Amino acid sequence: MNENKIKIIKKYGFIAFISIVIIISILLMVRYQVEGETNMPFELEQIVIKSTIYSKSRNSENTWDVELAQNNDIYIYIKENENYKKDETIKSVTLEKTSMGRENKIGTLSILLPTSNDIKTAYANSEVNYLNKTIEYTGNSIDNMEKQDICQKGGVVAFRIANSNIGEFVSNEGTELRYDGTLLQKANINEQDLKLEMDMDLIIETTSGKKYKTTITLELPPEDFGGNGVINKTITDFSDVVFKRE
Repeated sequence: MNENKIKIIKKYGFIAFISIVIIISILLMVRYQVEGETNMPFELEQIVIKSTIYSKSRNSENTWDVELAQNNDIYIYIKENENYKKDETIKSVTLEKTSMGRENKIGTLSILLPTSNDIKTAYANSEVNYLNKTIEYTGNSIDNMEKQDICQKGGVVAFRIANSNIGEFVSNEGTELRYDGTLLQKANINEQDLKLEMDMDLIIETTSGKKYKTTITLELPPEDFGGNGVINKTITDFSDVVFKRE
């Protein structure tokens, strides 16, 4: 084999090698875009949604005179990944770019943060609207909703999607008011007009400086109220949630 043929073989061999490297790199990039991080220090454990119908009484001579609202309390639970072998702790969990992919047709939306650790009164004094604002829970030794703290080894992030001024109910009939789908019907409120789709970016940052980001979409309320006063839904399937490094 002469020298020219050897040079040609080496040249095309090098080109083939570079091509294979590029193809492998592209495939890995595509796979990462689809699968994201496969072994994070922390992961989503569950998302709990509690949807309720709420009313505020107004001064009136009528037996019933109430202004209606609909609340969706969201609890995002984050846990340690038992398959992650390095020691990591949470520096912060951030929610940002919160938007409504499909907006409700009635009412006024707001995002509220707890001002108490008592579940029953957690939002009684919440006034600041965090819609389109950044929400940050800071890593600490224990969970504390009132201070927006999350346990460094995994804990819960809580907030409320409130829809106020959805309608009113005025009546002089009956001695009891049921806070369920029947009350919405009495107030001529179509449940479908309350439906919305919320999108938000969730970022988990560790104390070592690593950041993992995903987008979460929630349908609210998750079901129709019908004859129920409270809708409880727990989400544990996160196969479609992809985290990527920032």
